[in-house]
Amino acid sequence: MIIIQVKSLNFNNKLSINFEGGNLSSDSGLLAYRSFDEKIGFSKFVKETFENDEIVESHLTYKRADVILQNVYKFIADYHTDNASDELRVDPVFKEILKTDRLASQPTVSRRNNELNKSTFKMMECINTELLDRAYKIERPESIIFDLDSTHINTYGKQYGSAYNFHYSSTGFHPLMVFDGLTGDLIKAKLRSGNVYTSRNVTSFMGPILVRYRKMHKNTSLVIRADSGFAMPKLYE
Repeated sequence: MIIIQVKSLNFNNKLSINFEGGNLSSDSGLLAYRSFDEKIGFSKFVKETFENDEIVESHLTYKRADVILQNVYKFIADYHTDNASDELRVDPVFKEILKTDRLASQPTVSRRNNELNKSTFKMMECINTELLDRAYKIERPESIIFDLDSTHINTYGKQYGSAYNFHYSSTGFHPLMVFDGLTGDLIKAKLRSGNVYTSRNVTSFMGPILVRYRKMHKNTSLVIRADSGFAMPKLYE
């Protein structure tokens, strides 16, 4: 039997061969996302936004910002359950991206998710708004199309606000959402009970957005695009 002794390759001494296995991961593509994250300062801004929470929660190993960022990268890699955190706790790519020796476990992630409230939702909305502002500064748009619609999210427990929706023939939430129609970026979302009508509270939802965008983008054409379910006089006004 011949045993390979060569550790490096002649054509490129930066490459080497070994049979030790090492730490393996199937999510190395996340490194590209982390590079983009660093360029726009996403993780840094998330931690700065939740800095006051971290002072209050100084006794905790995993701060709110840590778990939020862990969830963001999990979702990008198509891990959508809290249980996935246990499988990824020592994944080398996730550890490198999140700069930690070990990811938060499923109980920790679930506990942190259950602690979310109106205050944290407001902070997340501020993070999203800041990222959009940074993108618009890079390239000022000539027009912005607000794609407005509701959607349905199925629920399988007794979550507060979960209700049966006859249009979707399913139980869940019925959030209102608006996207930038040209870039696909999410501008704003509002969680609502599952049984409300599609245009419920749409004027109070869109009003602050239009005021803000008119002030920031004075020479930009603003257009709202929606289906007939949003044909309300107050919204037109």
